[in-house]
This record gives sequence, C-alpha cells and structure tokens, in this order.
Amino acid sequence: MLLMDIITWEPKDSLKVAELYANYEYSKDIKIIDEWTDLTGYRTFIIYETEDEKTYAASVFPFMGLCRFETFPVMKLDKFMQLAQKLAEKAGEEKPGAEQGEGGKTSEEIFQQIENLEKRIERLEHHSFVQQEDVT
Repeated sequence: MLLMDIITWEPKDSLKVAELYANYEYSKDIKIIDEWTDLTGYRTFIIYETEDEKTYAASVFPFMGLCRFETFPVMKLDKFMQLAQKLAEKAGEEKPGAEQGEGGKTSEEIFQQIENLEKRIERLEHHSFVQQEDVT
C-alpha cells in the first residue's frame, strides 16, 4: 500500500529532528518512493510503500513526541480513475459522480436542481427588493 506522510515539528526542535533523521535508517520493509522538504520550514513529505501497520508504527516510533505525522493512503490519479470507472460499471453506473441520491436522482440532477433553486431565490429577492423600494 502506498502512503504519504506529512511530518511537521516545532521550530525549536529543528536541530533534534535533523540529528535524528541524519542517523535514521528506514526498515527494509519500507520502500521509499520519494521525499521532499518544505523550503519554508518545519515540514517534510514522504511517499512510501509498506505492507502492514506494524512496519509503519516501528518507522514513526523514534520520532514520536518530537514530530506530528499525518498519514494518508494515496494512489496515482490515473490508476484511481481507472478503478473508479470499473467500480461504477460494476455498480451499473456510467461514470463516477453519477451516484444515486434521494428519489433515485443522480448527483448531476441534484446539482441542477440546486442551481435552479438558487436562480429562483435570486429572482424572489430581487422582486422583494423592488416591492420595498420607495417610489415617492
């Protein structure tokens, strides 16, 4: 599974983080795809692959209490779109975003209804304003 970590730390801890990272070795069970640092400071981004949560937990343990980790499962966009299309077809739909809402309406139909309601509200507000206008 591909994961992305956003790792942040307090400015006062920068030296500690740099020293720890300089001596840190990733587990053989973690395949690093790429790493970036935020040039404005105190943040690193890592995309990596791992098989299980135990490997993940062991990898962040040395940094716990010093850094904050936000971890997200990620997938390349083209692969996700292919998967979404397959899942939609399997569910009997033509494309992603056509999920059924209340009354069997697709999300596109619901958005169109919302847009129509917004237009009606604008007309009513305008009409109400015209009626309240002082014509003396």
